[in-house]
Amino acid sequence: MYPTLYHAILDIFGLELQGLKLINTFGFLVALAFLGAARVLASELDRKYAQGKLRASKRKYEPPRPPSLLDVSISGFLAFLLGFKLFGILLGGYKLQGGADTQRYLLSWDGHWLAGLVCGVGWAVLKVYEWRNREPLSPAEQPEYVEVTPRDHLLGITGAAALGGLIGAKLFHLLERPSSILELIKNPSVGAIFSGLTIYGGLILGTLFVYRYCRRHDLGFQHVADSVAPGLMLAYGIGRLGCQLAGDGDWGVASKGVPDGFGWLPEWFWAFDYPNNVVGAGVKMASGGYPGYGTHLVPPVYPTPLYESIAAFLLFALLWALRKRIERPLVMFGVYMMVNGVERFFIEKIRVNAVYELFGMVATQAEIIAVLIFLAGLALVIVQLRKPLPAQPAPSEPALGGELKPKASASD
Repeated sequence: MYPTLYHAILDIFGLELQGLKLINTFGFLVALAFLGAARVLASELDRKYAQGKLRASKRKYEPPRPPSLLDVSISGFLAFLLGFKLFGILLGGYKLQGGADTQRYLLSWDGHWLAGLVCGVGWAVLKVYEWRNREPLSPAEQPEYVEVTPRDHLLGITGAAALGGLIGAKLFHLLERPSSILELIKNPSVGAIFSGLTIYGGLILGTLFVYRYCRRHDLGFQHVADSVAPGLMLAYGIGRLGCQLAGDGDWGVASKGVPDGFGWLPEWFWAFDYPNNVVGAGVKMASGGYPGYGTHLVPPVYPTPLYESIAAFLLFALLWALRKRIERPLVMFGVYMMVNGVERFFIEKIRVNAVYELFGMVATQAEIIAVLIFLAGLALVIVQLRKPLPAQPAPSEPALGGELKPKASASD
């Protein structure tokens, strides 16, 4: 396992780059998941815009305002923190041992003060220099309105999904494991907030946040949902790959060995011990342990994150192949809900999770939600297929709809 990018680069290339210990492998893969989903979403938004299913709008043009002292200060302070901590490792000789040691370092006063000041002041000066040397438009060149295409909402849609997803994932995890609430209160930390996330909680609240964003900005939610669906599956596959590489506890039950007829696959595909996992589960390794980690599972388990990652990539390919064949709105999103529910329901059969008793049956929270999501997706597809096929809208010039809204800022 690779708890941080440092361990991955060291194992693969033999390079010892201490600064990479600040980047968790799981967090890095989650960032790639968002980037991948955003790239797919941008492509689909452009396609539906070209088809006329999503329309542009106009907003009143406002000249960009100069950066305030607060803007420059915040930007410079963030650059200072980055330089302070990063060069504290690269130049200050501070050797991280991994695990909780990294968090202690990030929350301590240890670092390289000179490098931090150079980075902070240098970045602030650069931003001021860029502003003063820009070429503003003359009053005659300034347009009265600016066009806002669906792609321009990419950051807003992704941000809404990320915020809602994080809140929902953490909330559902706490509902599934109430003891985690007391642990979080007793030992509050950044790591505790961003660990222990339930994917279905993130999906549900993330969808609600995106719906609210679309309503606020007069975007057709049904077409945005269809555009998001393939990217969600791709992001899930990349995220689960991060779970596998980091060993974050989302693994299966104890393995029963290689099934008959599948001996051609490597043994670790069926029974994996997750050496150096980030949660410190299992027993101490006899050899090969990383400082701050060094445990593995005994007996080995089914590597369910790997199975889910493979399944998600295959399902992404399926959704990507179907996207141009499906004309009715929300059918694509309904299909996504169905295949997502099926995949998660069956993987839960060999996955470690808390269980509930429901109508005399024992099921995990994820199994229950997977069934409900599958049924909701099936109902959505049936309802949409029974509706007459909507007339193909022709691409048109963006119309000024509703009230005029000021040009979006970076914080929108």
